[in-house]
Amino acid sequence: MDWKPGNGEIMIVDDTPENLRLLEGMLRDKGYSVRPFPRGSLALKGAENCPPDLILLDIKMPGMDGYEVCSRLKLNEKLKEIPVIFISALNEPLDKLTAFTCGGVDYVTKPFQVEEVLARVETHIKLRQYQVEIERQNDRLRGTLEQLRSAQTKLVESEKMASLGILTAGIAHEINNPINFITSGISGLKKLLDQVLLLIERYTNLDTAHPKADLKKIDELKEEMDFDDVLNGIKELTASISTGASRAAEIVRSLRIFSRLDENDKKLADINENIDLTLTLLRNQYKDTISIDKQYGHIPQLLCSPGKLNQVFTNILVNAIEAIKSMPIPLTEERIAIKTGIVTEGDTELVEIEIRDSGPGIAKEIRDHIFEPFFTSKEVGKGTGLGLSISQGIVQSHQGTIDVESEPGMGATFRIRLPIKLGQGEP
Repeated sequence: MDWKPGNGEIMIVDDTPENLRLLEGMLRDKGYSVRPFPRGSLALKGAENCPPDLILLDIKMPGMDGYEVCSRLKLNEKLKEIPVIFISALNEPLDKLTAFTCGGVDYVTKPFQVEEVLARVETHIKLRQYQVEIERQNDRLRGTLEQLRSAQTKLVESEKMASLGILTAGIAHEINNPINFITSGISGLKKLLDQVLLLIERYTNLDTAHPKADLKKIDELKEEMDFDDVLNGIKELTASISTGASRAAEIVRSLRIFSRLDENDKKLADINENIDLTLTLLRNQYKDTISIDKQYGHIPQLLCSPGKLNQVFTNILVNAIEAIKSMPIPLTEERIAIKTGIVTEGDTELVEIEIRDSGPGIAKEIRDHIFEPFFTSKEVGKGTGLGLSISQGIVQSHQGTIDVESEPGMGATFRIRLPIKLGQGEP
């Protein structure tokens, strides 16, 4: 998150016009947007209509004093997180205690030093903006996790769990990576913010009689802790959290689309996108060992059952991954090539999906029975023998065909052909 001094909107509440003008002028000179209010009741209405980033609040005002204004702000869910800095001529310890008790984050005694007010405003504006960014990322993460749970529930309840069961093992690992990224980022942020809070404490305990001397000590503390590096660290960690949340959101998006329960309802779907969704969910199974070569043609959307076709792509891709991994001596280049395009048979145009792997190939005695129900060449307990049979049934229900070409040592190529019917979509 980028931050520059002067970013932010500040509300000033003071019944003395001279103080309002002075504070407004010096803050505007620094680039802040400023909204002055002479009374607490007006300030509350203004904050409700348009919440500011920070409030400078006088205590002694007619009608409603600053303590009451602050207390009301903290009772309002919409406004309670806005930082409030009290500026008052009252300088007794009890006055300051009351200010902090009712929710203030800082206290400046009148007559104030311009540099002191600006330093405190800058610190609290900066902290507030970082807090908002962290809250935004946390909300995004919570929403992502809720969507993940919902998508997983749908997967469990769906009839296609027989073929999707393979996916779930990899998804848990894939989703843990970005979540761990986010968790470690939040831990790092806490350590950096602790250093910023130390500075705030020093500002809070500033000797108003000798502010310049104390400000010099604070500047020395900033240099000692490499304050610029601390701020850069906060920026980098929030970016890392954002990256992790984006990756988790990508996985969840794929899960949500993949686990649609309206799979029996035909709709226009992008076949290339559906293959990509399947690859996203299978990524943990191939990412470190197998390269994916995609050659997508410019094909029209098809009126189909997307969820069922996803099931077909899953079965074929999982078989390809397992075949490559089963080879006792890995190849120099282990790859799966996916190609889509349009072919013609007579007067009929078809969308063709070709999935070719660099695995060990399939012997003829196995290839001849590969689409038969319960036929499997895998070890006992490693497969049901239904995956390709179900896939063939799904393709045939779309008036399409599926076949395989393979020889031992030459890998395997599966081809799916689906008819393009008039009015089903534009290329």
